[in-house]
Amino acid sequence: MPRRKVVHPGSAIGEAIGNLIEENIREAVRAISEPLGYKVASKKLKNGMGNIHQIDTVIENEHGDPVILIEPKYLRYKKHNWDKGSRLCIGHYSLRKTFKTIQKSIAVLAGNWTRNSINFIQSFGIEIYEIPFLKIIDILKAYGIPFAWEEKDARTPSRAWGKFIQLNRDERNDISRKLTREIIKDVISSVKRTLTIDPSVPKQIVEIETLIKTTQNEFIVQGFKTVTEAIQYLLTFQADIADLKKILK
Repeated sequence: MPRRKVVHPGSAIGEAIGNLIEENIREAVRAISEPLGYKVASKKLKNGMGNIHQIDTVIENEHGDPVILIEPKYLRYKKHNWDKGSRLCIGHYSLRKTFKTIQKSIAVLAGNWTRNSINFIQSFGIEIYEIPFLKIIDILKAYGIPFAWEEKDARTPSRAWGKFIQLNRDERNDISRKLTREIIKDVISSVKRTLTIDPSVPKQIVEIETLIKTTQNEFIVQGFKTVTEAIQYLLTFQADIADLKKILK
């Protein structure tokens, strides 16, 4: 890998690690998806509001419609949990509202993700696989790359980046495989199960969610366990109402 100078070596190596994880997962998913007639690629998707989301791995059907979204997200500092986590949730949720063909969202969370953030992301129907930060540290240590440093430490990130860019392609491939080794089989199994599901198998409702948008750009979300509960709620809106305050209260 050619040496290149960067302004923020800590961010550069974090991005590089994220790319290794992304590439390994995409190729593994491609190996099982393409023989089934699906296409796999990194792609920009536009939601119903016109906002564009860059999705790392999109599995598309023969018509070019997205079926599965997969995004690895690397995080070093816990203080960025809310920012990255909420953007992931909003992006996938809005795309699922736009593309009715999407059957599954998957996130591979690498690094320092808190349990609260993980639970929050899962509440949006996103399937999660984790690569702990300590695991990344241990794997890179075997290649002489220090990956644990304090936030204000400027020397260690530079040393780490200097070591990383000296790796050859085979070494980077090895790191990529080791990073994903404990989750890759489960990711592949999940994807394959979705792509090969028997259409004759009955599907049962386990949860219903309604979303109401008001003229003040408020979004009111309600969850229900049964169809009957959802219908009873929606019946309160069966007539045009000038002010929703009483009902929403």
